[in-house]
Amino acid sequence: MEQSHWSDKTWIEEDKLFQPKRRVDNKISWQRPHLIGGFRSRKMKRRVEYHSLNECFFYYYLELDKSTIRYYVQPIEVSIPVISAVESNKSWKHVPDVLVFRNGSKPLLYQIKESPEDVGGSFNQCNKRCELLASNLGWNYDVIYPKNLPDIVLRNINYLHGNLRERRHYTEDLINDVLFKLRFDQPITVGELARSFYPKHHPNDVKPLIYHLIAVGKIEVNVFEEVGSHSLIRISSDTNGHPIGRLLFGEGKTKYENESALKQ
Repeated sequence: MEQSHWSDKTWIEEDKLFQPKRRVDNKISWQRPHLIGGFRSRKMKRRVEYHSLNECFFYYYLELDKSTIRYYVQPIEVSIPVISAVESNKSWKHVPDVLVFRNGSKPLLYQIKESPEDVGGSFNQCNKRCELLASNLGWNYDVIYPKNLPDIVLRNINYLHGNLRERRHYTEDLINDVLFKLRFDQPITVGELARSFYPKHHPNDVKPLIYHLIAVGKIEVNVFEEVGSHSLIRISSDTNGHPIGRLLFGEGKTKYENESALKQ
């Protein structure tokens, strides 16, 4: 069932049901090199692990997207039947990459790939089974290619994710002062806004807070240009989260993929 708001859920049942179904390891790195790692998730209040840089970028984005309420990595096992004239009733387990709960949307089950050419031998079979399972559960299913995003957007995702952490001097009073000044002086650059607090606060103490407020979606910036002191900022008006989302979800994703294909 489609649900527009998930914030009233406790997530106790989902936390148990969608525990990771596979371990992060380098078992096939000799065959296909990949990057593994993990980070402490601000939204999930736990460590999230990834099997590739592609997954890392997408999970970083989910941490930035204020419309994403919850997400579960390697959440379920999908039974894939073995196609064989000899063996019948045989199957193997495939684990999709992530299940996302986003305001205004059905749950979204994703497979994260390097590129549209990164299909593998069982790609179509897995897609069909995942799509069928998702449909039966009332979810949506999609294959996503985070590395298709412009390099500058990927760099900004990485940079802003590093600014999600709250620091001791990010007091409620200072946050309110930053947003109040920005409301009446927008658009203004990060550097100009930070310098406006001198001498009460040093600009080097205010800048990280501004980047933090960009990361959590309170302040809007052009993510298609390098985020820095020169960036023009304003109070966020996008209720659907960061503009990056328009390239990853819904019609904007399809439009961007079509435009990218025409350029190749």
